[in-house]
Amino acid sequence: FVMDDDDDAKDLAEQENFPLLAKDAATIHPSNPKVPGVTSNLDTDSGIALSVANGLYRNFVIMSLAFSCNHGCVVSCLAYATTELGNKLGGYGSGSLYIFYALTAFFLSKPIVSMVGPKNGLLLGVIGYCIYVGGFLFAILVPAIAWPVFLISASIGGIAGGLLWPSQGRYFAKNAKLYADNSSISVEKVNSTFAGVFATSYLGFEMITKVLATLISLAFPSAAYYLIFSIYTVLAVSSCVVIAQFVSELEEYGSWDFSMQAIVLHVGSAASLIVRDVRLLLVVPFQISFGFTSSFVPYYILGTVIAGSSNLGSTYVGLLSALIVLAGSVTAVPASWAANTLGKPLVMCLGGACLAFAGFALLIVSDERLGTWGLIVPYLIVYGIGRGTWENTNKAVIADFYVKTPEESTSAFAAVAFSNGLAGAIGYFTFSSIGRDAMAIIITATAAVAIASYLVAANIHRMRRVD
Repeated sequence: FVMDDDDDAKDLAEQENFPLLAKDAATIHPSNPKVPGVTSNLDTDSGIALSVANGLYRNFVIMSLAFSCNHGCVVSCLAYATTELGNKLGGYGSGSLYIFYALTAFFLSKPIVSMVGPKNGLLLGVIGYCIYVGGFLFAILVPAIAWPVFLISASIGGIAGGLLWPSQGRYFAKNAKLYADNSSISVEKVNSTFAGVFATSYLGFEMITKVLATLISLAFPSAAYYLIFSIYTVLAVSSCVVIAQFVSELEEYGSWDFSMQAIVLHVGSAASLIVRDVRLLLVVPFQISFGFTSSFVPYYILGTVIAGSSNLGSTYVGLLSALIVLAGSVTAVPASWAANTLGKPLVMCLGGACLAFAGFALLIVSDERLGTWGLIVPYLIVYGIGRGTWENTNKAVIADFYVKTPEESTSAFAAVAFSNGLAGAIGYFTFSSIGRDAMAIIITATAAVAIASYLVAANIHRMRRVD
């Protein structure tokens, strides 16, 4: 049939179960000259697919921006935890966050996301993160009760993170699959492209929030941290509103079955998948490597090397931590191109080498020398590339494994969150008790194991695809 007007196009899109994207269908009407390649002889089916694909891409960008704004505020607080609250409270609070993050991801994320759907899982996660950011502000404003306030809010933040990342992984996989179906692009390439978009947004917002902290510190030194964390709280809450109002559910509404039987069915699904799928087991070391490194850099590099340096000092913690995310953000799109053109194994190996460098550098350079502008800048850039690989290509690798089984993608991303979170928690709780060289050896060794095990997983995945 032929669409007579824009309303017909919108009605058809609604019949295709994309009500929030239906407004995009009007853009394919032959009278609209703004869509490249659209002519008066446009085929109806391909036109609908094009418009839905455009809406899906825009939806993913909106989700990425809102998610990134909220998460940028959280990780900026983590960067200042030991600097502003002291090594003990900052370390214990961050460790508590990572423990609850890991446990929630492993045992509760799959049943909860299955019950409420990935969008509502995202929403619950960002709301919990708001409580963490607000608790951080309150701990600074009222030091007398900083310990209970920060530990409780950090624990809630950990639970939120345990829901947020598996929900984001499931949402990512679903959005990418729908986009691939409507754009005639292979889902593997879409995964790489979407991973680049998400990593650019995610790391870009983190960079903005951290640079903002340094600028405010320099401009208003006496009231800097009250202003900084008040702004973070407002931004975090605003992102919740955007996700609630402007992000599509993508037909994933959840079962809303809260029976004990449903909960038991999904609890432990991440562990079960690790046992059943050797590919997932073999990429777990990469998650552990990043977990150790991502706790080591804020705890020791930012909290001791930079904050204790006579050349740098705590004033520049925000600016220099932003350099990490700038490196990851700038390399996200080139990394996506390289993954699509040269293959994901090359990018993953390079990223793993960068994580190894974060530890190895301490075995050959003293803290005094590292705590200078000439050395700390390249050090943080290299680590930033490694972090960008974990945020970007690593997530695309997991999505590739479960293209045909999206239900398992939630369990897979839960396993990623658990292993990364557990390693981060171990790092925050133990690094204060072990020596500098021991930390460096752990970081270097786990990264080397991560590279080797990933290459085996990639080879197994390639052979399965051939079969």
